[in-house]
Amino acid sequence: MAGAASQAARALKVAELSAKIFGNTFNPTGARTGNYILRQNFRGEHIVRYYPSERDLALGKVPRLSRLMGVKMYDPEEMDRLNVVEKRRERGKGAPKKGQGKRAELGKKKR
Repeated sequence: MAGAASQAARALKVAELSAKIFGNTFNPTGARTGNYILRQNFRGEHIVRYYPSERDLALGKVPRLSRLMGVKMYDPEEMDRLNVVEKRRERGKGAPKKGQGKRAELGKKKR
């Protein structure tokens, strides 16, 4: 019995030394340490690049603020969108006025 205990102690010592030599963590009890998370690549830079900066968000409000101040600013994409909407309305493809959609039509037929 004494020989088995000393062998187990010696195996623990060897495992500890090998962990020091090879830069691994020594965890004889097998407790959860979260080391697998720390070994993963850092994702912070990718997350920062994904979300727009405060400056970019503020630039989105510039045309609306300029309209309130009375200054004309032209956004070519918005102008194109408004032209497309106007052409659709001329052909009868635009959105109906409020309260005159399909649901309102159904209610009138029942009465």
